[in-house]
Amino acid sequence: MTSVDWDEVKRLAADFQKAQLSFSLQKLSERNCIEIITKLTEAKLLNVIFTNDGKEYVTPQHLGNEIKDELYVHGGRINLVELATILNVDLSQISKSVNDIEKHDKTLKLVLGQLIDRNYLIRIAGEINDKLSQHGHINISDLTLQYDLPAEFLQSLIEKELGKIVFGKQDPQDPRIFYTEGFVARNKAKVRGALSAITKPTPLSAILGQCGVPDRIFFSILECLQEMMQVPGIVTGKQGGNSIYVPSIYSKSQSEWVDNFYKQNGYLEYDALSRLGISDPRGFVKRHFPNENLTLLDTVAVGSAILDQVDANIDEALVTESFTDIYPLLPSVFSPKDVETIIKETLNRTKKSIHIYASTVVVPETFLQTLYKKLESLAEKRAIELVESGKWLQSIAENKLRKPIEISDNKSDRKTERRKKAIGGKTGGGTQGRETKTKSTKKKYQQGKSQDLDSDEETTKVSKTALILMTREEIRKELEKDPNLDIDDLVDELAAYLQILLNKHVTHVAEQLMQKSSNTNLNEIEDRLNMIAVNLRVFDKGIKNLEKSSQTPMVKYLLKTLGLDFVTDIFKLATQQNVTQCPNNLTTEARQKLLQEFPKGTKESLTELHRTVAGESIDDFLNAIEPAMTACCLVLKKYDKKKDRPVIVGHREALLEQINSSQDPALVLHLATSLLFIAATQCAIHMSGRHVSSILNFLQNQLVPETVSILNKYHDLVLKLLISTEESEKTAALLLLEEGLQEIKSIASDAKKHVKSDKPHD
Repeated sequence: MTSVDWDEVKRLAADFQKAQLSFSLQKLSERNCIEIITKLTEAKLLNVIFTNDGKEYVTPQHLGNEIKDELYVHGGRINLVELATILNVDLSQISKSVNDIEKHDKTLKLVLGQLIDRNYLIRIAGEINDKLSQHGHINISDLTLQYDLPAEFLQSLIEKELGKIVFGKQDPQDPRIFYTEGFVARNKAKVRGALSAITKPTPLSAILGQCGVPDRIFFSILECLQEMMQVPGIVTGKQGGNSIYVPSIYSKSQSEWVDNFYKQNGYLEYDALSRLGISDPRGFVKRHFPNENLTLLDTVAVGSAILDQVDANIDEALVTESFTDIYPLLPSVFSPKDVETIIKETLNRTKKSIHIYASTVVVPETFLQTLYKKLESLAEKRAIELVESGKWLQSIAENKLRKPIEISDNKSDRKTERRKKAIGGKTGGGTQGRETKTKSTKKKYQQGKSQDLDSDEETTKVSKTALILMTREEIRKELEKDPNLDIDDLVDELAAYLQILLNKHVTHVAEQLMQKSSNTNLNEIEDRLNMIAVNLRVFDKGIKNLEKSSQTPMVKYLLKTLGLDFVTDIFKLATQQNVTQCPNNLTTEARQKLLQEFPKGTKESLTELHRTVAGESIDDFLNAIEPAMTACCLVLKKYDKKKDRPVIVGHREALLEQINSSQDPALVLHLATSLLFIAATQCAIHMSGRHVSSILNFLQNQLVPETVSILNKYHDLVLKLLISTEESEKTAALLLLEEGLQEIKSIASDAKKHVKSDKPHD
């Protein structure tokens, strides 16, 4: 609005006033006044607000003043609806005017349709402080109901006035709660006093109920007291009502009892610890004795004193060559399983040759041998009876007939087959196969499984026949004659163990008797020849990894060794079957003469075998094997490629056994080269010392450079030792070879690590 317009409004207003003061003839009617004001308002020349009845007008400035006046009259807080009623103005106009006032006056606030001034806020802040001082704590939720104001508004008000008008502190865990220092101090004193008076583990929920401290501050007070180390105890478990407070005096008494009991007895029973209130006995023992070498069993924890006691009893059993039942020697709280575990721990620690029977009885190997010797005569008597009655020979024949249709898929047969496959060749095979057996510790739960413990050829043979050898019952009756063996399950377990050994002895004696009566064990010869055939195929596969130029001498050597072994065995068998005199040394000429004495069928088959063993083809020799075996009433088993892997594994283990026991540098290099060849190609090879150089050349690209360098240097030293004529040079070379011997053995023992990683494996 310009100044000219405003001057015009002032002039009109003056005329309007003059007209009203003039005589009645010059006065305007009420209707005229309304129309004039309406016109001025529509032209925006006049800004007034109508009252609800339309009889009065008020300017915005005046309305604002009236609102402030009413706010003052009502004590600093008034509802907008109430204002509209009092001032007789539309609520929308009131709201608009209040919004304008709030924008320009920061001391006024509009909250939920209510206008509140600063003085009111200060007053209720003072009231809140009085209430806080009276009760010690306040909650925003309670204040919301009392003052009918939003919780956020009241909380922000108190937070602003905290330390000014409201004197207290805000709960860090719940910002809607405020305390006074005195209230916190009183409750802290209650909690401290309650915790100090407790003498046994008590749930925090019980302490909380007795103290009367609000839940919301109890745990914060407890945490504060723990930080200040004013609590004579600890809280176990997660924070909450289920937690347990354990006073220090109780923990101290508990620890003293545990220490004294362990010191006097050398063990701790878990049930006893549980009765003391220890919820996790195992964990408590570990934490309480961090420096003690305790053995944690199922029901007790034992120290070294108990183990030493058991060790002493085992030593006594070894010295006296008798057995000892450990169970009665230990406290009654020990279970049989605990005693068995203690014995095992002691044996693992001392590496003594002791067996465990009936869970708790320790039996030295010498005592078992004594029992075996006592019963050995019974086994020999049974063997004589079987052979003289013809039952033994009959069982061999029956097994021979059943053999083609049997499927050896049990664990015992697989172990036997694997051991047989390890017997082949003269270097790493043959007599270097895995022939030794390790006796397993017998357990109570192994009864009924004892036949699986030794799976050598004799046990397998006995298991295939219905022939009765030594029964467990008759062995048990013999053992029961000794009153000292009257221990539960001991006689039964000893009988099960001795039955295996005695049956093996029966078999051995019977076979010796059969050999004395000139009855050839065809099964043994057939198995050996079949194994040689399998080894020939396996080693031939390894040779084919080499270059053509290197294959021929390797094939000749393979035929000259394994092939010649096969030929010698089958020629000897043929001479026996045809009642022909066999010379001690079967040379080529001797075999040629024998061929002339054999019948036509046998002669043709063995002639072809005789010819191919002197050739240069493994395949030709293998093709000649089956007719030769058929001519001698033997069966060549069908070749199964799946059995190659066990043969290679058995050959590798035999090589490792031999290399570990050898101190000859040349032989160690020879064996190490064979092992590295297996790791690089996944194939076995049969070679002599003269072939080491060619195999090392082949492995140049298969092994890591460092390994190749070490092997070549060692190979050069071996050659130097062998070809040198000077004693000083030989001595120096031998010294270097002995120094590097262990390194070559290490390479052989862990051959896979020395093969290049990018080399694909079969």
